Amino acid sequence: MDDTRKARNADLAFAILTIAVGALFFFEARKLPASRFDPLGAGAFPMAIAGLLTMMGVVALVMTLAGKRIGAAETSLIVGVNQTDQTAPPRPWLAVFSFLAVATYTAVLQIWPGNYMWATAALLAALGIAMSPRDPRSAGIALMIAVTGAAFLDYVFGTLLRLSMP
Repeated sequence: MDDTRKARNADLAFAILTIAVGALFFFEARKLPASRFDPLGAGAFPMAIAGLLTMMGVVALVMTLAGKRIGAAETSLIVGVNQTDQTAPPRPWLAVFSFLAVATYTAVLQIWPGNYMWATAALLAALGIAMSPRDPRSAGIALMIAVTGAAFLDYVFGTLLRLSMP
């Protein structure tokens, strides 16, 4: 099987999986009980997000069936900005690492009595460094963005929205 056919099959599988996950979450969100103080109900926001996810899956499926690639980037916003070749190489390990990092982050927030801000900074730093070129300057920029972003999120959710953060 050639690379083009493998890529097309992967895109088809991704689109179908996205549609299935969106539909599953939509129907599960419908089961959430109604609230006295929320006229839309507790499931309105999750249903909207699941509906958008399903629609994006349908768009991806249509694009794939039309012969377009959904898993390839023409240009990269992080890697290759200063290079003459603007085609970003596929990095499936990055997707796997990102998924595992987010899964670890959510598990850590459940069991670690530490500060939300530092756990978020660690996640953002790990993802930023994984997506950047391997040089000290890029790592430093990723760390600055991670700490600034985590502090901003902590301020917005903890201070402005007055949510109790772990």
